[in-house]
Amino acid sequence: MKGLKKYVDLKLIGILSLAYSVFVIIYVSKNVYLRIHYERETDWGNFIFINVLDWFIISIFMIFIAISTKYLIDKKTKFPYIIMFHLFFSFFIGAFAIGVSWGIELLGNPEIEIKNELNGAITAFIRLIDLHFLIYLSLVTIIYMYYYFKKTQESKLQTIQLQEQLSKSHLKFLQSQMHPHFLFNTINGIYSLLDINLEKSKAMLVDLSDLLRNVLEKKDQNLIELQDEINILKKYIHIKKTRFSDQLTFNLDIEEGLENALVPNMILQPIIENSTKHGYSDKHKSITVSISIRKEKDRMSIKVENTGKQIDQPLSSLLKKGNGLSNINERLKTLYNTDFELKIYNHSNKVMTEINFPLQLSISEITETF
Repeated sequence: MKGLKKYVDLKLIGILSLAYSVFVIIYVSKNVYLRIHYERETDWGNFIFINVLDWFIISIFMIFIAISTKYLIDKKTKFPYIIMFHLFFSFFIGAFAIGVSWGIELLGNPEIEIKNELNGAITAFIRLIDLHFLIYLSLVTIIYMYYYFKKTQESKLQTIQLQEQLSKSHLKFLQSQMHPHFLFNTINGIYSLLDINLEKSKAMLVDLSDLLRNVLEKKDQNLIELQDEINILKKYIHIKKTRFSDQLTFNLDIEEGLENALVPNMILQPIIENSTKHGYSDKHKSITVSISIRKEKDRMSIKVENTGKQIDQPLSSLLKKGNGLSNINERLKTLYNTDFELKIYNHSNKVMTEINFPLQLSISEITETF
């Protein structure tokens, strides 16, 4: 009995029952109309009994076919055998329905002459054989369409789940690239300062420890709240300012109400890294970095501008060098597909980096709003 349960699909049985019930309603309505207009006397009690009995018998047979078809599908039965199975039962359905009706009638009235009733049952079977075949064909078509669409939906769901898993794996790989890149650059900065100012080097190590603690707490999150991203960024900026002292100035301008907006984890740090690393030159001994974060309709806009050396290559060429911008671009692509913008260009003796992507609020902010 337990083994049979896995072949019983109550939803499919419900659909088949509804489809056959519609057919019965149409068939009975037609016969009622014909009997009223073209037959003077009708035993309505017997008429109703026969049609209800027929509906019940076909429904039982229909459940059997639904279970059998599921069994054939699960067992991956060869196509010719499936065709033979359904051809046999497409003719058997009429014999089954008429045979059961005839048997019930005999039990209710034993005095009926069996030979005459048998001839009548055979005649009824032949007269209705095409109708029963079409009924069976319709039911089987519904069964296979049901399993086809069910399998299609399951395949789509599996594809979506697989894509999501791949996206998460891809993001984790990109993050594994980003964190060492950020860490090595910071350690190199501390190392270069050791012989110049030991106290500053110690202070940078303490700041780096605090920063790494924050980064590791968020390492498994692809999207974090803006306020958390800013906290990480401020620690990183403090490290940078400790190293470069008065040579580096930061301005931070964030629109109110965006604290709980979700942004890609550590999206700002690589931009600041690029601004300071590539901005310095013999002609540019000091750099000012300004960060502006705004809401533009239903999107988040991040703009970073820095003074210093300007870029001499387009974004497409810069993406092929190093991990910074290429990492940002790949993570944005994985998170937002094509629904984002990443630009870097020269403007008024400054280098402008712009990122634009859909605005999302964290669950905590949404809960507070409601």
